[in-house]
Amino acid sequence: MPTVLVSAFRAGRQRLRAMLVLGALYALGFFIIMACTALVDGGQFAKLYLVGGTVTRELLQNGDFRSAALLSLLLYLPLSLLFWHAPALVHWYGLPPAKSLFFSLVACYKNMGALTLYGLTWMALFIAISFALGLLAQLLNLAEAFALAMLPLSLMLAAMFFSSTYFTFRDSFEGDEEAVGLQGQ
Repeated sequence: MPTVLVSAFRAGRQRLRAMLVLGALYALGFFIIMACTALVDGGQFAKLYLVGGTVTRELLQNGDFRSAALLSLLLYLPLSLLFWHAPALVHWYGLPPAKSLFFSLVACYKNMGALTLYGLTWMALFIAISFALGLLAQLLNLAEAFALAMLPLSLMLAAMFFSSTYFTFRDSFEGDEEAVGLQGQ
């Protein structure tokens, strides 16, 4: 696994620099989103998201906190789509960061229906499995076991989700290199 992770950084100096630029741009976008949410609720959501803490009923009932959470969702979606395919385009096709961001956004736009269904399906899967496990824990009176089982289950589902993103890339770009001008870049 570690060799797969660092293989992107062994692809040459130009690709390493491009990946680092993408990472810096993504981090900048994320921190801008957190700054925007801090303007709405005084930083409560950003603090909870970045540092952690306890989610209380009062916090969830706070209208400013809920508005900040909704704003983060609304701003994070375009950032996510912008970077959805960009690292793969840099790594496999050798595109510069700006061009990879452009093609990533265009591919997401062209496949918006499929990506929406993809996202809704994964969301439904996460919710259904969490609900089923919670219901089982409630029926068996095993609340502590539920809490313990959620972490490995969440990690497994996250691994499955991120593995499946390869197929969104493949279906958006494979066999289409010449049509989008990616051949020989």
